[in-house]
Amino acid sequence: MAIAAISRLRVRDQVRDALRTLIVNGSLEPGSRLDELRVSKLIGTSRTPLREALIALEEEGLVDSRPNHGFVVAALDERLIRDTYAILGALESAAVEMGGDGLAAATPQLVALNKRLAKEQQPARRHALDREFHLRLTEPCGNARLLALLRLQRNHSMRIDGGQRRGIANLVGSCAEHEVIVDAVKSGDLEEAARRVRTHWRHGVEVVIRWMRERK
Repeated sequence: MAIAAISRLRVRDQVRDALRTLIVNGSLEPGSRLDELRVSKLIGTSRTPLREALIALEEEGLVDSRPNHGFVVAALDERLIRDTYAILGALESAAVEMGGDGLAAATPQLVALNKRLAKEQQPARRHALDREFHLRLTEPCGNARLLALLRLQRNHSMRIDGGQRRGIANLVGSCAEHEVIVDAVKSGDLEEAARRVRTHWRHGVEVVIRWMRERK
């Protein structure tokens, strides 16, 4: 009995991960209704684990349930962008302050990633390199719960900012800010590095909001 229960949990988690990917990469558009029969066929699962996965994704803020209408992909708006980026700035800055020697040791990787980002021409690769830079910046903190919160908010930011399509709207400015963050880490001033991280995310808010307005 216990083995069957574990198996069901794994199926639900796999369905949740697959559905999350479709939402985050834009395959399922914001505001669209999630017809459970169609989605279950798309993912290749039965409706029971799909329903369980949708409930879990509602807790993550990626879908909303509506009485008599089932689930829809959570809508995007400027308030969500501002809230998400403020949270990311706070969480990343906290991780940087906790980084210690591990973060200092990661500076050669951060420098190399930023140089690759500055030279990259392909939008999706730019977006991937930028995400990798931020992952490397925060992983050394060693705080598993903080990193889990960051993963959740990064899913929101990836869905929000359209980065896989547009790359990075202000590549030169973003790379310059990355460089300042790394310089502060090199100098051993993690408090200054954390402050620069918060500034970096504040600047990103307006870039993404401009992009969102231009799409309308």
